[in-house]
Amino acid sequence: MGACEQPAPKAGKHAVRQGISMTAQGWRGASRTFRVLLALPILAGCSGEPYKAPVFSFLSSYKTARDGSPVLLSNSEWWRKFEDPVLNALIETGLTGSLDLDIARERVTEAEAIQRTVPQAAVLLPGAELRREGGDNRSARTRGEASLGFEWIVDIYGGRRAQIDAAGARIEVADAEVDAARLLLLLNIANAYVDLRYQQTSLRLRRAELNSRRQTLELVERLKEGNAATRVDVVKARALVSETRAEIPEIKAAIEAARNEIAVLLGKIPGTLETDLDTTARQPRVSLSPDVGIPADLLRNRPDIRVAERSYYAAFRDVAAARADLYPQLSLSGTITGASLTNTRNTEYFFGPALTFPALPNKARSARVEQRESLVRQAHTRWKLTVLEAIRDVESSLANYSAAISAQRTAAETVRLYREVVTLTREIVTRDGATIRDLIEAEQNVATANTTLAETLRRVGRGYVALNVNLGSGHAVDRQAKAD
Repeated sequence: MGACEQPAPKAGKHAVRQGISMTAQGWRGASRTFRVLLALPILAGCSGEPYKAPVFSFLSSYKTARDGSPVLLSNSEWWRKFEDPVLNALIETGLTGSLDLDIARERVTEAEAIQRTVPQAAVLLPGAELRREGGDNRSARTRGEASLGFEWIVDIYGGRRAQIDAAGARIEVADAEVDAARLLLLLNIANAYVDLRYQQTSLRLRRAELNSRRQTLELVERLKEGNAATRVDVVKARALVSETRAEIPEIKAAIEAARNEIAVLLGKIPGTLETDLDTTARQPRVSLSPDVGIPADLLRNRPDIRVAERSYYAAFRDVAAARADLYPQLSLSGTITGASLTNTRNTEYFFGPALTFPALPNKARSARVEQRESLVRQAHTRWKLTVLEAIRDVESSLANYSAAISAQRTAAETVRLYREVVTLTREIVTRDGATIRDLIEAEQNVATANTTLAETLRRVGRGYVALNVNLGSGHAVDRQAKAD
């Protein structure tokens, strides 16, 4: 942050201006003045360090592949691994219709406009005036005057350049926030879809369970008529039927809520979504190996890390702008004025430098520099914290996804075994080889196992989604599609 790179001082300072006429002597005076003024940066000196992008050593901070090298995971359209056309269509619609994405894109437009508000180095100041002078109409004279002025601020300490750089960095921050909003949208759509299919699967399981328990109730009632079952067995079988029926309305409400959530994420009014969400009610399944490590391009993929780094750079350049305000400001200005009074014409010229000194005492501006230097240190620490949190997110999602994959295999085997137990128990009951309570218990075990499997598939799906989002996969997918 050298003083040579800092912004120009602002108004409210004491100025020394020397006008120079368009004569040889004037030009010689201007030449001497310029030599003195242009020597100011050398006299003031340039201090500070050039910007260095922050670095983070990953070698001891994250898991790698089996050969010890970082893994570059190319999985920008990770949701397609679910092989679900409905989910693909929903995400495609969301990427074009999301209102959250629209807001994020407008923030980029806002940041670009803010950069254009940085004062220009050179400006033209045209002006014109027409008036009548004198008493009565006969003696009154018309006076016309036109002028063209200009001013050029010599950015000796790079203050204006620093302001433009800081504003440009904030444009990049806003652009990275669009990527972050895109990742959040992908996360929310995919999770809402996984939840919807889970609830639909739960509804199907409850209905199948209700049908099975009704069959059991009919069997118990027949056995009761033959004195092979007790009144307690009948009441318990009826209670289980009633219990299952009571769970269905709540599941239906959850399904409707998931549909509404998806519609809003896509920028649609709930109830007007054109995509049919009932045709394929199976739960999404994926088989990505959990041994992916953390990709070598995590810093590039994670929008939050890029936001933190660009914010750090913007704060760095803000210091340069504040430091430039401590030094005198040099500007060159001039005017050409043409006046006409009746038949007389007169043209005047003026050209000269101006040197504006900061107001004294200068404690407020020095304090502003110290404040912005503190903001730089805060931004750098925030960047390091963001990187650490990114590593934590990826490591945690890897562990959760790996655990869910293992649980899925076990849950599927449990369901298969309990279903076999129900079939065998039902056959034995009809031959008086098992009690009704054994059958009811076996059916309850199947219901619990099916619920566990559905919940495990939901965990796998959400774990896969979280893993990819935490890796930053898909952060620029719609931009890539437009480029193609």
